[in-house]
Order: sequence, then C-alpha cells, then structure tokens
Amino acid sequence: MKYAIAFSLMIGLVIACAAKAPPPVVFHIPTRHVDYMKEVKPLLDKRCAVCHSCYNSPCQLKLDSFEGADRGATKRAVYNSSRLRSMDPTRLFTDAQSTEEWRKKEFFSVTGSLASGDLNDSVMIEILSHKMKNPKSVGEYRSEADDLTCSLNTEELGGYLEKHPNNGMPFGFPALKPEEFDIIAGWLVQGAKGPDDAQQKILTTPKQAMLWP
Repeated sequence: MKYAIAFSLMIGLVIACAAKAPPPVVFHIPTRHVDYMKEVKPLLDKRCAVCHSCYNSPCQLKLDSFEGADRGATKRAVYNSSRLRSMDPTRLFTDAQSTEEWRKKEFFSVTGSLASGDLNDSVMIEILSHKMKNPKSVGEYRSEADDLTCSLNTEELGGYLEKHPNNGMPFGFPALKPEEFDIIAGWLVQGAKGPDDAQQKILTTPKQAMLWP
C-alpha cells in the first residue's frame, strides 16, 4: 500500500513539473492578403537571416528562402562529437525536394498551428511573441550548443522558455515591432504560403536562380 502511495506521489510530482505549452498567441486577423515575396521575405531577411541562413543555422532552420522556412527545423545536431558514423547530408534544394521528403528526414514544421480563429500556436509565432514580452537577451546563443530551441512542439518550447526566459527570437536583437509581428502572424494564419506562380517563374529564370539561396 505504501509503495502504491509513493508511486502515485511520484507520478503526481512528474506531472506537476512537466513543461506546459505557452497559451496560443492572440493576433489581429488580416483583412488582406499578406504577400510572401513583398512583405514576409524582406522581413525575414532583415530580422532572421543573419543567423538562420547558413548550413549550421540553429536547428538547421534556414529562413532566407521559402523552401527553408517550409522545411522547418530538426533536432539532429550538426556538431556531435559522440557520433561514430557520418550522417546523411541535409542540403536544402539538394538532399530532398519536397516537404514530405524533409519530414522523412526528421525536419518538423515551425509554421504549422493547431489553433484557429484569431489564435496561433506555431513554434515561430510563440517564440517571436515571447521575445516581445521578454525583450532582454541574456547569455549566449550558439548553433553548436546542446540546449537550443529545437522544439518539436509547444510543450517542448514551453519547457525551454521556462528554463531560458530571455531566449526569445530574434536572440541578441530587438524584438519585432508590432507591425512586423502582424505581417508574420498574418502570413502564418493564411497558411504560410510561398511565392505565387508568377513570382516563382521569375525566381527560377537563369539570372535569378544564380542569386537565389
């Protein structure tokens, strides 16, 4: 009997200490179409790509192209001194050609949301919103660190932010301005879509293809 009580208490303690997901973010639903190429990409280039554009980007999340944002992030560490075998490369545009293929390579969405209406609980909007509420950056943020924001879902993100309350994004830089946040939130709620057919055609011309990351 006493063992059953002790076990129940232990389970209760684990549940009480389990990380809680931050509440869904409330935002203004846009009354117009948010254009990825004209509004979202310039903003991501300005505020995010300084860190999230190279092959060792934190969580391998590359935000300098729509394909990178759509691919999302992964928990697989680029730097792993304990690894005895080489890992399969994850080069954008090269080692997978579709969202489904990247999911099979353990990349997960940072733009998807399970909330609806004027609520959004995507990893992207949660960590951007957290920075606006906690604007001061503390400590260091290194892409090769073991403890990063490579959160598969909002429960994991909640645990990370509880441990590192000043590690919202963009880390080391000012939080997004309200109007910048509204652009990202609007884009997310409209499905986080990329360039339209006309824009994509321009991007894939030989001249543009040389410049497109």
